[in-house]
Amino acid sequence: MDTIPELFSLCNPPAGSRPVRRGFRVPFGLRDGRVWAPAEVARGKSCDCVCPACLTPLAAKAQSSQAKRPHFAHLAQTDCHSGCETGIHLRAKQVIEDRRELLLPAWIGDLLEMPNPPQAWDDRGQLHQGRKVEVPAQRAGLLEVEQECWLGTYKPDIYAVDDTGELLIEIRVTHAVDGEKAKRVQARGHRMIEIDLSALDRSVAHDPDAFEQAVLFELANRTWISCPQAIEDWQASKEALDQQVAERNRGLAEQDNLANQAVRKHREQEGCDARDKAGRRAYMRQLERSKHANDLVLLIELTEPTRIARVLSEYQRTAEARVSGLLDHAIPPVQSACLCTHPDAWIFGVDPGLWQLMAYDHFVGQRRAGYRFNQRDVATWVRTKFPYEKPLYRLFITQYVKRLEARQAGFKKRRLAYWAFTDEENALIPSFYEPINTLMERLAYAQLIKYLPSPTGECVVLAPPGS
Repeated sequence: MDTIPELFSLCNPPAGSRPVRRGFRVPFGLRDGRVWAPAEVARGKSCDCVCPACLTPLAAKAQSSQAKRPHFAHLAQTDCHSGCETGIHLRAKQVIEDRRELLLPAWIGDLLEMPNPPQAWDDRGQLHQGRKVEVPAQRAGLLEVEQECWLGTYKPDIYAVDDTGELLIEIRVTHAVDGEKAKRVQARGHRMIEIDLSALDRSVAHDPDAFEQAVLFELANRTWISCPQAIEDWQASKEALDQQVAERNRGLAEQDNLANQAVRKHREQEGCDARDKAGRRAYMRQLERSKHANDLVLLIELTEPTRIARVLSEYQRTAEARVSGLLDHAIPPVQSACLCTHPDAWIFGVDPGLWQLMAYDHFVGQRRAGYRFNQRDVATWVRTKFPYEKPLYRLFITQYVKRLEARQAGFKKRRLAYWAFTDEENALIPSFYEPINTLMERLAYAQLIKYLPSPTGECVVLAPPGS
């Protein structure tokens, strides 16, 4: 099937080429240039009619039968299969020419190319509709009717004139209006409708009154191929709608521009605030660091790895005799617990094994089972008893206190670090609590002491194990 131009694609729905079903009897015969129904002529071959397609003689049959529909039949065997279609086509044109009236369909537009009412989307994706073009179905009287009249390079089935002007009529029985014809009609601004009889029921084709009704006044079988006035009105409506949407888009663009300006201004303000905040933070950082300036200078020196290795060697050399003496009186679990040390255990200014053995002896070894003490007591005793690194302790206590203040302010802070110190400085500051905690954990593992549920860090001395 030839495709209809896009502008008219739904004015004439592309239902395909739908020929009348096989088995149709010949409903009309041709005689003296006119098309006749079986009831309008004499019976049998006296009807003097020929087939509208192959022009061979016909016989009128079943004119008064109650069981069969009146029809024509070929008198001789023939291969003609188009007598029905051709007869319907000729009879339809003849009915229009005789009656000189016709129902014109409503113009509904094109769902894809020309929706009625017109539609347009704005820049926000919102759908807008314009004014709907109203061309209702109406009966028209035909002032002039002429069949097969050439109009330049094409020939419509019927050329007619009504109160509006020229009207071209196409009768579809097998083939729809082809694309080229539709284009030419559109280009010349003619009105054209198509009456689709391709799906005509057999009973209608053999009933002259029903056939006449289907040709002249059946609303469902006709569409506009070209309706210039409706298209012009639709284009005016679409143009007005596009102008409205364009105006709305300008307003939306202005809103977007104002919103973008507000965002830029807000970001600029945030940048200024951030710079001000960074400046204030830098000032406060410098102010806080100044309180610990000397200790921070010593931090790098005191925690230098080669220096730690050197002092540990010196501590071990000077404490070797005392450590040996303490180990001689210690049971194996005590030896195992006190000779393993935490990496920061050097900060107390003596050999780690010495202060751990002495701390055990003071809080556990010389006590009876059931004696209670707290890890904080051990930490205080060790700092009192031994020459710990005071600059490092001050830095550690600053970290500890600042974390406590942050938690009290509602921050879930776990890391032991102070924002005024650099990450490198925070990492270098040794812990004064972890070596004590580690020693207590090893004593508990050796079943020399036991942790109590509360308060935090509370311990109780146990009876010495058997071995």
